[in-house]
Amino acid sequence: MPMFNCVPDVISYNILFKGLCNEKRSQEALELIQVTVEHGGGCQPDVVSYSTVIDGLLKEGEVNKAYSLFCQMLQRGISPDVVTCSSIISGMCKLQAMDKAEEVLQQMLDRGILPNVATYTSLIHGYYSLGQCKEVDRIFKEMSRNGVQPDIVTYNIQMDYLCKNGRCAEARKFFDSMISLGQKPTVTTYNILLHGYAMERSFHDMNCLIELMDDNGISPDHYGYNILISAYAKEETVGEVLHIFTKMRQQGLNPNVVNYGAVINLLSSIGRMDDAMSQFNQMITEGLAPDIIVFTPLISGFCSCGKWEKVHELFSEMLDRGICPNTVFFTTIMDRLCKNGRVMEAQDLFDLMVHMGVKPDVWTYNTLIGGYLFIGKMDEVWKLLDNMVSIGLKPDVITYSILIDGYSKNGRIDDALVVSREMLAGKVKPCVITFNIMIGALLKCGRKAESKDLFDGIWANGLVPDVITYSLMIQKFIEEGSLEESDDLFLSMEKNGCVADSHMLNAIVRSLLRKGEVPRAGTYLSKIDERRFTFEASTASLLAAVASGGKGQEYKESLPEKYHYFL
Repeated sequence: MPMFNCVPDVISYNILFKGLCNEKRSQEALELIQVTVEHGGGCQPDVVSYSTVIDGLLKEGEVNKAYSLFCQMLQRGISPDVVTCSSIISGMCKLQAMDKAEEVLQQMLDRGILPNVATYTSLIHGYYSLGQCKEVDRIFKEMSRNGVQPDIVTYNIQMDYLCKNGRCAEARKFFDSMISLGQKPTVTTYNILLHGYAMERSFHDMNCLIELMDDNGISPDHYGYNILISAYAKEETVGEVLHIFTKMRQQGLNPNVVNYGAVINLLSSIGRMDDAMSQFNQMITEGLAPDIIVFTPLISGFCSCGKWEKVHELFSEMLDRGICPNTVFFTTIMDRLCKNGRVMEAQDLFDLMVHMGVKPDVWTYNTLIGGYLFIGKMDEVWKLLDNMVSIGLKPDVITYSILIDGYSKNGRIDDALVVSREMLAGKVKPCVITFNIMIGALLKCGRKAESKDLFDGIWANGLVPDVITYSLMIQKFIEEGSLEESDDLFLSMEKNGCVADSHMLNAIVRSLLRKGEVPRAGTYLSKIDERRFTFEASTASLLAAVASGGKGQEYKESLPEKYHYFL
C-alpha cells in the first residue's frame, strides 16, 4: 500500500486481524495490534480491532492473553459495548475461566454497561458445565434483579443440565414455565427433554412429548428421531424402531446415516442379519454412503453368526470405499470373535491391526486377554500383559477384573486373590464389579469368611456395595439357613440407599422357596407387587413346583392373594 502512496487505515488493519484470527494465527494478530499501538501514529486500533483479536485468542484457548488485551483496551480509554463484553465473557465461559469472566462482568458494571440476556446465559452455561449450581442460582437472581428475562437459549441450558443429571421432572417444570411466560420451544428444546426421558427410559413421557410436538406443529428432526430409535433399540423392540423409521418418511424426512446406523446396530445385535443387510442396501440405494459406524455392527453381527465369507466381503467393501478401520472397529470384531471361542482369529486381527498402523488401546488388550483366559491359555495372557506395558499402556481396573474372573472360572481362586491383592497394593483403584467377581467366586467355593472380609473391605476402599453385591451375600445366607442374617442385610441395604431391583427380589424368592421358606418368600413377593416389578417365569415355575408337594392350602395364608392360583 505505501508503494502506491496509500496509507492503511484502521479498517485495513481490522480486515487483517480478522483474517489472521480466522486462520488461528491470533498470536500474530496480537503482535500486530501491539505494533499499531506503538507505531501506528494516527491509525490506532479501535474497539473492533481489540474485540476481533480477543475473540481469536479465546478460540485458541489463550484466556490470560485475551484478558490482558481486554485490560489494555480499557486502559487506553477504549470503551467496549455490551456486545463486545458479552462476546469476551462467552469465550471465557466456554473455557471455564469463570474468574476472568466475572472480572469482565465487574468491569462492565463499573462502567455502567448493563449485561443482557446473552451475557447472563454465557455465565449460566459456564457454571453449569462446572456443576456449580449455587453460582447458577446467584446469576439467575441477579438477572431477575436487573429485569433481564431468560430467553430460549437460557432455558435450553437449564433443561439440558437437569436432564443430564437425571432430574427430568425439574426440567419439565422449566419447560412448562417457559411456555407460560410466552417463550416458544424450539426443536432443540424438545430434543433436550426427549433425550432426558430416553435416559430414564420413560417411554410414556417420550410419547406424550411427541404428541405435544405434533399439537404445536413441530416435527422431530433427524436428531430427535435418533433419540427415539436408540431408546427403543436398547429395549430391543424392533417393531417400534421400524415403525419410527416409517413415520420419519411419512413426515417427509428421509433417514440419514446415523438413523440407519442405529437400526442396523439393533438388527445386527439380535442376529437378524438379513434385515440388517436389507437396511444397508436400502441406505446405499438412497445415495447415502455408509461409514465405519455402520460397517462395525454389520461385520460384528456376521462374526457372531459365523458367516465368514460375508465378513470378508464387507471388510473388503469397507476398504474399497476408503474407510480405514480404527481401534474401536478392530476391538469390537475381536470381542465378537473371542466370545465365539475364535481367539486365534482375534489374534490374527490384532496382528493385522498393528501391521496397518492402528494403535491398540487398553480395551483391545483387555478383549484379547479375556479371550485367552476363556480358553485357559495363561502363557499368552502374560505375553500380552508384558507387550501392553512395553508400549506404555498400564493395566486398568477392567484388566484386573478380567484376570480375576478368568482365574476364578478356571478354578484358580488363590491366584485370583493374589491378583486382587496386587491391584489393591498398586495404584489401580478397584471398582465394585471387581469385588463382586471375587465375592461370587469365594461363595461358590464355600469360603464364606473370606467373602465377608471382602464385603467389609468395599467400604474401606471408598466404594459402596451395589445390588449384585448384596444379592450374592443374601442368597448365600439363605442357602446356609441364616435367615435372620439375610433379612437384616436386606434392611441394611435399603437403609444405605441401595434399592433392590426386580431381578434381585425374584432371586431371593427362589432361594427361599428352595429352602421351603414359603412365608418368608411371601414377604418378598409382596415387595415385588408393591414396586410393580415383573414376576419372572422361573420364579412362577418354582412356586408351582413347591405347591405341588401337597401343601398348597397350608401356604395360602403365607402368600399374597394374587399368587393363590399357583397353589
